[in-house]
Amino acid sequence: MATITQPSDYTGEYRINKSCFDDLQLYIDKYEPYYLVRLLGADLKALFEADLTVTTPQVPQTSPYTDIFNPFEIDSNNCLYLSDGIKQMLVQLIYFHYTREQGHKNTQSGTVNVNAENSIMSLSFNDISSYNAGVSNYQIIQWYICDNPIDSAILDNDYNGIHLDFTNGI
Repeated sequence: MATITQPSDYTGEYRINKSCFDDLQLYIDKYEPYYLVRLLGADLKALFEADLTVTTPQVPQTSPYTDIFNPFEIDSNNCLYLSDGIKQMLVQLIYFHYTREQGHKNTQSGTVNVNAENSIMSLSFNDISSYNAGVSNYQIIQWYICDNPIDSAILDNDYNGIHLDFTNGI
């Protein structure tokens, strides 16, 4: 199993309080393979994971896998395609799942419990924004894979990545 993101990667805009790192690792273990197989398809995921370093955090060693792993900017057909790369995509999507499913809110002062007697858990703007940012990266990486076939083994088969859509939180 790939270990691309670490709890220490959840900083800045996607900051998770260090006291929550044990729970966060469970989400990393669950959602990294979940999104990688959907992004790449089973065959390409296996080839991608075979190219990863053995040290943690794992990173691809060779092109074309480094091409989709690292951030990129491409002008094509009068469009600008910007990707923050696979690692940042995973951080954004895992952050969404983690913050959505916790009974806590991530604030500047740390993770706080915001339960009121008659409160209803709902998605925050930050949750939706992190999910949509991850989906944007996901879609651009998929575009790159389809426009630049990654491996001859994939050319023999159809690319089997699954499309993700944005959400509005309603």
